[in-house]
Amino acid sequence: MKKLSSAILFLFLINTAISNAQETYYWNVTYGTRSTLLGGAVIGSVSDLSATYYNPGAIALFEDVQFILSALVYQFENYTIQDGAAEGIDLDFSTVLPSPSVVAFDLDFDFLGKDKLALSILTRQTASFEFSTRIIDSLDVIASSPGKESFAGGFGYEKKFDDIWGGVTYSTKLSELIGVGLTGYLAYIPHRTSSETILQALSSSGDIASYTDISNYRFNSLRTLFKFGLGVNLDPLTLGFTVTSPSIKITGSGSVGTNKFLSGVDSTIFQSNYQDEVTATYKNPLSIGLGGAYRFGKVNLHLSAEWFDKIDRFTVLDSEPYISQGNGEQLNNDLTYEAISIINFGLGVDYLVSKAFVISAGFETDFSAKEKDSKTNLTTASNWDVYHISAGASFPIAGSKTTLGVSYSFGSEKFQNNIDITPDPNDPEDITRD
Repeated sequence: MKKLSSAILFLFLINTAISNAQETYYWNVTYGTRSTLLGGAVIGSVSDLSATYYNPGAIALFEDVQFILSALVYQFENYTIQDGAAEGIDLDFSTVLPSPSVVAFDLDFDFLGKDKLALSILTRQTASFEFSTRIIDSLDVIASSPGKESFAGGFGYEKKFDDIWGGVTYSTKLSELIGVGLTGYLAYIPHRTSSETILQALSSSGDIASYTDISNYRFNSLRTLFKFGLGVNLDPLTLGFTVTSPSIKITGSGSVGTNKFLSGVDSTIFQSNYQDEVTATYKNPLSIGLGGAYRFGKVNLHLSAEWFDKIDRFTVLDSEPYISQGNGEQLNNDLTYEAISIINFGLGVDYLVSKAFVISAGFETDFSAKEKDSKTNLTTASNWDVYHISAGASFPIAGSKTTLGVSYSFGSEKFQNNIDITPDPNDPEDITRD
């Protein structure tokens, strides 16, 4: 017969599978209308002020630098775990959220001459995710108790954060064909993760077994980093090269609270701890990007690739060890993180119907940087890789330029759920309901 620990493991597996870790995806956000339609594959061909992020060196080569404000668009996110709760019972979560945006504008000072200075603010990474499920049934979950118990169990999981980058970009020409630039960023992230698992079982004798596991992590981090860019215009060929530095901590703090209780079975657990004003650190990896574009008549082909360095395991929230109230064991509530090295690739295509009417499409990879067997607890998600497809068109309407498009992202991964607390059709006792 299945034990209470099996039900605990079952809910933990669901929690692990659905808590998608946006911290490990680096190409899940694009900026600027044209760049978005091209899948962000514009390191060597960006043509607006989204270049403050994609390639600061390209800005000096622009004939006309214009204010850029990403239009308000919405993105639909859907997660499905097939057979997540049991065979034939899927778990779903979907939401409609405003898509992250960028605002950028140039500063026109006479003393700059032909050099360019720009300000920008963008959302580099974001997550807003909530999931919960509950099971109420008559099950045999306590080995020491004969027959089935009235069982109620469930869990909830929530993750929310926005990594906001504000930058100042300086770009200058080395020649009529080559531009270089540097964007210095201040990056701030407020991060919140909460999970709650509660299981209860009532035996035929009236005894109650109960398990509770609640954790709350909160932190914020202020960092600085820079992005160097080189742009080359060899019309009809354009090239780009970028280097993004690892982030440097300025300040950070947070809090951590955990509560774990088990009673009414053969063993007892009592662990409760809360710590505030805990030192917090968040890191971004070194990355190097390459890109280019070539125009074949009315067709413009864009290619980009970016390598992201690994992040060695580090402590995000450095809490103090504490003593379990139940057995005197020394425990730790630290929040940790690590990431592997990855390379993402992107391909975009423009077709010029006319000088003012352009059809665009793009494809890019978004590989997960999560270590496959990582024991860190900031990212408990699966290792699935994501792929982005986008398409749309730019055209004039009433004297203004309008861009319409759509993008679709998809990814999946199989995970083994060895726990199924639905009745066993081969067990007569499981078929009979109390």
